[in-house]
Amino acid sequence: MTLHRLRSWEEFKQALVRCRADCVFFAIEDYPLGNPPISLRLLFTCGRDTYVFNDFARGDHMAQTGIPIRAGGGLPYVLKEDVEDFLKRELGRPIQVVDFTMTTFL
Repeated sequence: MTLHRLRSWEEFKQALVRCRADCVFFAIEDYPLGNPPISLRLLFTCGRDTYVFNDFARGDHMAQTGIPIRAGGGLPYVLKEDVEDFLKRELGRPIQVVDFTMTTFL
C-alpha cells in the first residue's frame, strides 16, 4: 500500500493509462499561495496503491492542466464538467469522475 505523489500532469496521466483506472476522484481545496487561492487535487487507486496529483491556480485556469477556474459570488471554483471534459479529452475515453471536495459550513 503506497501513496505516489506525482509532480506533473504527464506523470499522473501515464500512471492512469498504465493502471487502466476507470474512476478519478477530485477535490477543490484552499491554497493561500495560489492566485486565485485554490488548488485541484486529482487521485485514483490502482490495486492497493494511490496516485495523487495537485495542480494550482494561475489566473483563470489551473497551471498544468489548463482546467478553467470560474468566479461566482466572489469565490473561485472549478466545475465537475470541466474536469470530466479535460480527462475525456486527454485520455481519449470517458472516465468516471467523483467530487470528494469537503465543504464545511460554520
